Amino acid sequence: MPYWYRPIVNSDLIGEKLTISLPGFSGGKAEKCPIHYLALGEGEPLLLVHSLGQSLYTWRDLIPLLAEKYNVIALDLVGFGFSGRPVSMNYSMDEMADTLVEFLKALKLDHVHAVGASLGGMYLLRAMSRFPERFDKVTALCPGGITKQMPRKIRRMAAPFIGPFVREGYTKKDVRAALQQCYYDSTVLTKEVLNEYFETLDSYSSRQALMYCLRNFDEELVWDGLRTSEHPVFVLWGEEDRIQPFENLEKAQQVLRRGEFFSLRNAGHFFQEEKAELLADMVDKYILYGEDGV
Repeated sequence: MPYWYRPIVNSDLIGEKLTISLPGFSGGKAEKCPIHYLALGEGEPLLLVHSLGQSLYTWRDLIPLLAEKYNVIALDLVGFGFSGRPVSMNYSMDEMADTLVEFLKALKLDHVHAVGASLGGMYLLRAMSRFPERFDKVTALCPGGITKQMPRKIRRMAAPFIGPFVREGYTKKDVRAALQQCYYDSTVLTKEVLNEYFETLDSYSSRQALMYCLRNFDEELVWDGLRTSEHPVFVLWGEEDRIQPFENLEKAQQVLRRGEFFSLRNAGHFFQEEKAELLADMVDKYILYGEDGV
C-alpha cells in the first residue's frame, strides 16, 4: 500500500524539516527557522497552505487524493504546527508571504501550483502578487480577513492591551468552540480531531504566534496588491460558511481581474476536511484545464 494511503496524523515524526533564513535581514543576521512539511506523490508540485491556528493536518484527507497525480507539498506555516516560532518576526503579511517563497527556494522549486485556505489563502495571494513568477494555478478557499463572525476570543486576541490576557486564557474549550463554527457537518469534529488541533496550540509560543498573526493581519493590503494582478485565481466558497460569510465572496469578485468563482452547497468553512474528494477533483480540473475546466 502506498505511504499516502496511511492515516495522516498531526505529528512531528511524519514528513521532513528544512531550515530557511527569515526575510527582512541580510547576511548572517537572518534568523534561521525550521519548516515542517510533508511531501507525497509525483508530478507537478502543488503547495498546500493552511490557515491560522492550523497545521498541515487540515489537509489529511485531501493529500492522499491529490498525491495520486501531483507532488503534494503541505507545510506548517511559520509559527504553527511543528515549524519554528521565531523571535525576530512580527508575523506581518509580507513576512508570512515571503516565508512561503523562501520555503520554495529551499526546496529548489522555481514555481508551483498552490491551494490556500482562509487567512492562509490570503498569505498565498500576497505571495502571488509579489512574486507571480513563482506560482502557476492558484486556488483560494474562502479567502478573507478577520470578520465579526469569528469567535469573540479570536477577535479579542488581536486587540492591543487585552490580547496577551486572552492569549493566556485560550483553552481547549475555546478551540472546540472555534472549530464548531468551521464545520457544516458537526460530526466531523470528533474528540480525536479536537485533540489534534489543540496539540500544536497548547503552548505559550504557539498562542503568541497566533496573537501576532491576528494583530498584524492586513486584509486590505492583500486586496490592494491584487488590483493590478493579471494572475488567474480560482476562488471556492462554502455557501454555509459561518467564518467568512458567503457575501464576502463579492470582495474577491470586485478585486480579481482574472478570477474564477465557484460556491459549494452544504459546505462550511473547512470544506477541505468535509468535501475532500470534491475539492480534489475541482483543483485537478482547474490545473489541467484552467478556466474551461471549472
